[in-house]
Amino acid sequence: MTCYDLRFPELARSLADAGAQVLLVCSSWVPGTHKTEQWLALNAARAIENSMYVGGVCQAPPVSVGRSVLVDPMGVVETDLGLEPGVLAVEVSLETVDRVRAAFPMFRQRRL
Repeated sequence: MTCYDLRFPELARSLADAGAQVLLVCSSWVPGTHKTEQWLALNAARAIENSMYVGGVCQAPPVSVGRSVLVDPMGVVETDLGLEPGVLAVEVSLETVDRVRAAFPMFRQRRL
């Protein structure tokens, strides 16, 4: 997904329904009032509501808010690169995705 797509839970859910276990979001999240908080909250929300990893990659300041993150399926930020430019390789556990989806069977129990 790209940055603005993060604001729309339906797109992430359609990807999860199609079998996605990891969601990658490339972004240039523009700075502004509460924008860093929104960036972090939306990455965590998409991870929690779809029981998947979310890797949100964002340009560093001053162009964007920075804070590239990896959020696990429970909404825990496992990695946060902060405000400085950087590169980091991370590993995800698809077994963790399976375990969380088994513990919280939202896809079977959801209501429209």
